[in-house]
Amino acid sequence: MKKFLDNSLALCEVFTFREGLLAAFGHDLRINVTSFTIEIDKNPPGIRAAFDAGSLRADCAMEGGLPRPDLLSDKDRREIDDNIRKGVLEAGKYEEIRFVSSNIGKKEPGYQVEGELVLHGATRRISFAASKEEAYYVSDVRLHLPDFGIKPFSAAWGTMRVKPDVLVRVRLPAAELEGFKKNENSP
Repeated sequence: MKKFLDNSLALCEVFTFREGLLAAFGHDLRINVTSFTIEIDKNPPGIRAAFDAGSLRADCAMEGGLPRPDLLSDKDRREIDDNIRKGVLEAGKYEEIRFVSSNIGKKEPGYQVEGELVLHGATRRISFAASKEEAYYVSDVRLHLPDFGIKPFSAAWGTMRVKPDVLVRVRLPAAELEGFKKNENSP
């Protein structure tokens, strides 16, 4: 049985972190992916996901791990969105980010997922845990952007820049994931 989820039922966020001499003048950010589909198949177990690279939108600044929507103006958000689409992800050239699982195994308190991520034209194997948090399974995946040929954003001659590692958080309704059978090649 296959289930299809999109941004009306699931959530995908990207967290960026600042560094550099002038980092104090920038912000850590929470960015929402506003257009994606996730296909979940329980038998055989599998996940396929497609994320529109042009749909990333700056949601808010983060301060001390907490959202601070008051720190970004609408103009700031538009400028950040434009930089992400054109300069960082080159969404006109690399329109889609894809993930296809190759293995899903039960790992308390959730699942361990392995598969291939295609981002910015580069394919890399990734592995992550999906842990149950209330009515959701949440996965936090750290990505090193240079591994995918992506140069992190920088400004002011590199004195203010985004760290090369970002955190991608995906939250799916638990009811959609429960009942995965163990893959034959799972530990």
